[in-house]
Amino acid sequence: MPNDRCFRINEFDVDELRSQERGEHLIDGFSNWVRKYAARVDEVVMQIEEAFANTTLGNGIGLFEAKGLDDYASHEERKQIRETDEKIDWRRIPSDHLARCHSSPSFFDAEGFVFHLPAFLIAELNDKHPYGFIDRLYRTQEHPQGWRQCLTADQRRALIAMLELIREHPNYMHETAEIDSCLEDLNDAQSLQ
Repeated sequence: MPNDRCFRINEFDVDELRSQERGEHLIDGFSNWVRKYAARVDEVVMQIEEAFANTTLGNGIGLFEAKGLDDYASHEERKQIRETDEKIDWRRIPSDHLARCHSSPSFFDAEGFVFHLPAFLIAELNDKHPYGFIDRLYRTQEHPQGWRQCLTADQRRALIAMLELIREHPNYMHETAEIDSCLEDLNDAQSLQ
């Protein structure tokens, strides 16, 4: 199975694992994913696209501006960098920009995080962003602060659907407790809306 694929695998990839004489537990996990869950990736991607369709950057920190923060750019340099950032439609951000700016999420404010969230999630679900952005949703104590409060009910439901899906992926089998905790938080917030 190619190292650059995680979610978009098929039976040929599982057969490749078998030919490499990998452990049965691993083979069974990926085979189960292909049979029961892989087809749902497209549904979740569509749900994310619809939920975040009208999300704009507003005054949030953009992708390149965040990279500038990481690179210790001056205030004046950051203003120039910000001019190159996408501010209206996150779908226009190419996956190679996300890869080049993979550290940017650490420097987003809440508004910037929510704007870029669908771009990073969809790139990762399509196996075009290998940097573990999804892990940020359940591994960090809400960084940046307040991003979850910026979500609409539809956006929250899309994240819940995505986390419920990846919870079933063999690469995440040791992280179900953390994912479940995040799901609980998102569901609790969902019930308050």
